[in-house]
Amino acid sequence: MTDRSHEAVGPNEPGGNGLAFVQRRRHLSLVTTMPFISESRSWRESPHFVDEVVSLERHIARARAAEAAKLDAVFYVDFIGLNRTAIAANPAVPFEPMTVMGAIAATTSKIGLIGTASTMYNYPFNVARQFASIDQLSGGRSGWNVVTSFSAEKSFGLEALPAPAERYARAQEFLDAVIALWQSWQPDAVVADARSGVWADVSRIHDVRVDGEYITLDAALDVPRSPQGHPVVFQAGASAEGIAFAGRNAEAIFAATPVFTIAQEYYAATKAAAVGAGRAAESVIVLPGVHVYLGATDAEAWGSARAAAVTEHRITSILKDLEVEFPELDLSGLAPDAPIPPERFPSRERVEKWGGRRSRIEVYRRLAFDGAPTRPPTYRQFLERSAISGPHAAFIGTVQSVADEMERWFRGGAADGFTLIGGDSVAELDRELLPELRRRDLFRTDYEGSTLRSHFALPAS
Repeated sequence: MTDRSHEAVGPNEPGGNGLAFVQRRRHLSLVTTMPFISESRSWRESPHFVDEVVSLERHIARARAAEAAKLDAVFYVDFIGLNRTAIAANPAVPFEPMTVMGAIAATTSKIGLIGTASTMYNYPFNVARQFASIDQLSGGRSGWNVVTSFSAEKSFGLEALPAPAERYARAQEFLDAVIALWQSWQPDAVVADARSGVWADVSRIHDVRVDGEYITLDAALDVPRSPQGHPVVFQAGASAEGIAFAGRNAEAIFAATPVFTIAQEYYAATKAAAVGAGRAAESVIVLPGVHVYLGATDAEAWGSARAAAVTEHRITSILKDLEVEFPELDLSGLAPDAPIPPERFPSRERVEKWGGRRSRIEVYRRLAFDGAPTRPPTYRQFLERSAISGPHAAFIGTVQSVADEMERWFRGGAADGFTLIGGDSVAELDRELLPELRRRDLFRTDYEGSTLRSHFALPAS
């Protein structure tokens, strides 16, 4: 008899194209951003924040804590370019990801290493070479978070950012070229035959020829094939173009899905996109961002979350972030205990003309108008919710109740795991939450392999 005890069927939800998907993953995946995305907003309450974020020792200590907890990977998010409005209020994480990932690779042995690189401001050969190098040095633990970028055009000599459709068209050519370069060495190309003096059989190394609209290339990679086939392709798009791109290409997705119903819709849409692209639904895993706050009681956990996040400094920071990302969102002069008038948000037609992250404002729109079961939240509640977790999920409660919620998302067609982006530290979660997830057989007790693909239970590439 087939054991189906770890299967769950995703519901037939709007946005899911009428499809349901069987969840066959035994364990959920857990990734953590480095540092937590939310930390920069609380720097005024953490006097040593700036010293810690520029400290290599701190990055290494956090990566080792994640590895001790048996997490799948650490994830370096990256936003390119100086934004004066944003940095006037909050410090930016100062390093590009590849530099730090090299150091983490040298000081860990199992944890996956996911870094962000833009298809707008790079060239395929460089990106392929960088991630292949990290993959070789780490023994097959690297992943590339593919982004099309929504800012910094003037930093790279562009007068204006291309429209999203053009950025995704370029991204597809770019990614195809990178993967072809990763695969330009056959698995048996390295012969290493000391007797004959042959290191590599060059007949097994094939040039990649691309003559596309955006990319021109005629070369093979100068780094041998990855220990895991090729690095894992990570992605985070949530627009229609982003979901279609993920369906064709992504193996793991970082999602902004703040509540269960939105998570179900997004999960079904991405799985449907994968199936529509001729792939298996389980070939892509969805990892929503989540803030976790634990307490002895639910009330204590909520008190901890509010104390940490709902401060005057954090609210000011949230409003500044919204101003930067959504320049036409007007929240000035609102009554604290009244709902936000719908007309304060720019129309969907107006948003469609933006070059930035259009999907993000739709998440905030739903939080403002669909965030409560009986009525929209007040402006005060909207700001509190935004301060605690932004456009991402918040799991706040006892170990039992948070584990219940994670299990509900995992078995209910909303997530294949989670990206930890704020709240209690990984070390705290390792002490308190992970033992309960292991008791439920929802999370590994130890690594079962040494590559990022094995952690994610993805097939070899």
